Amino acid sequence: MYLTRLINILEVVAVAGKPLSVKEISESTNFPRPSCYKLVHDLLQDALLIRDSGNRFVLGERLKQLVRMDQQDSNIRLIAKPLLEKSAEKFGSTFFLSRLRQRGVEIIYVETPKNDQLSFLHPGLGFRPLHACSCAKAIAAFSNEAFQLNIIRNRLKTYTRNTRTNPTMLRAEFKSIRAKGYAECIQEIDLGICSVAAPVFIQDLGVFLSLGATGSLRLFSGDFREKLGIYLIELSKELAHLLCDRNVWTNGTIAIAS
Repeated sequence: MYLTRLINILEVVAVAGKPLSVKEISESTNFPRPSCYKLVHDLLQDALLIRDSGNRFVLGERLKQLVRMDQQDSNIRLIAKPLLEKSAEKFGSTFFLSRLRQRGVEIIYVETPKNDQLSFLHPGLGFRPLHACSCAKAIAAFSNEAFQLNIIRNRLKTYTRNTRTNPTMLRAEFKSIRAKGYAECIQEIDLGICSVAAPVFIQDLGVFLSLGATGSLRLFSGDFREKLGIYLIELSKELAHLLCDRNVWTNGTIAIAS
């Protein structure tokens, strides 16, 4: 079957550990080279494979995203929970975990301070726009150029007078986020509300998770946001290590190779 042949090629490329030429794919699958060219072309068209500068092929971003989406939120939340709990107590602020979805970034877990004497904000669960929330911008800024172009070319909603919708400004902001390592949202969704978030880099899967903190503009001063940003960068590294160490991404499907 045609589908079986496509899957065979993806399996061969996935376990190779390096980019493969059509000749190498043909030799590994025992498919005639002309057939391999057509199969590889079709996989390229659907972004399941991508071509490198040496005319060799690796798994495409779309396939990696499919594997990411298959992971259960409950597994990720379980591992992230202790990190967010200690962070909420340390800073007396709300911390949250977000992940990339097909149409935006979704907050999937929130941890608030246990001290009843503290005043804090709860961001609520659900989707956030890719252009106007720290948890989303932290992911978008470290995604590929095609992903970013897809964001800025759309008609972007203005939530407050601080929402950035200008393509040039958004490009500049993504560049700034990459340089700092974390993103900020200063009254872009709601007036008086700020947030800070850092991307979670998962080896071979890239960035599709972020960790963030939110609070009032009064409490989230510039210095405090910078302190949180630096802290979140390290916290995100810790989460990434735990997720990989506990094999969250191994579920018996195709092994993901870079």
